[in-house]
Amino acid sequence: MPKVLVNGMTMNYEVRGTGKPVLFIHGSGVSWKMWEPQIESLSERYEMMMIDMRGHGESSKIFPNNQYSMRVLAEDVKHFLDAMGISRISIVGLSQGGVVSSLFAVQYPEYVEKLVLSNSYSEVPKVAGWVLHASNAIFKWLPYELILKLILMPYGRDEYTKKIIRDSISVDKEMLLAMKTSEFPEHTNELHKITAPTLVMVGDKKNIGPEVQAGEIIFKHIPDAALAIFKDAFDPLSTMRRDIFNEMVLDFLDGKRLKQYDGITYEYKD
Repeated sequence: MPKVLVNGMTMNYEVRGTGKPVLFIHGSGVSWKMWEPQIESLSERYEMMMIDMRGHGESSKIFPNNQYSMRVLAEDVKHFLDAMGISRISIVGLSQGGVVSSLFAVQYPEYVEKLVLSNSYSEVPKVAGWVLHASNAIFKWLPYELILKLILMPYGRDEYTKKIIRDSISVDKEMLLAMKTSEFPEHTNELHKITAPTLVMVGDKKNIGPEVQAGEIIFKHIPDAALAIFKDAFDPLSTMRRDIFNEMVLDFLDGKRLKQYDGITYEYKD
């Protein structure tokens, strides 16, 4: 797989399909392989550029001052696009990849043509913060294999989602704990700087935190945004509701009106 030197690190990436390029940024702990459920559908119309973020997959594991930082990950995106000779592109970000995507879009709005933020946050609700703090204290003392089992437990009988996560997990315990204990880069008050049309996608079923509340905040603060709420689902929607996710992302990127689906409600700007 191709690699490129950016921002003092080696970034691994995968390209599938032909057409207009779209950048895909995966969630925490996994790799570009998290996008496997999207490749067949989306690569028919777009060139999917799927990166391994710093600390993940086959990209470098080093961070400045040995401190995991999502703001550094957002800067990596800018350097990656510059290295690829891309000055404007649509971005699809999932979970932590959504956070990185919105941080990038805030800092470099001129680069972003369209933006999809799935299962993302711009701030951490207090309840979610307490849950994360408690889990971090527990995870520190648990074997890595047990931690993975606990991470997969909320998915119950959704064997497909569990398989995709297992197949794409790409961090060790040290990096996992570094991610979970890093400072969250709150940026709600900066979201108004995002100029790209944005699709915010959330599930109404709680896992770690209240996704709908987080999505409402993002939707409210981005000027040109739409919000899609998926009933009985949560992070990652790209696997739990992959068929609708794929079709919705394609329609949004194509500039089409979003279709009506059972179990999906929308909010639009007035």
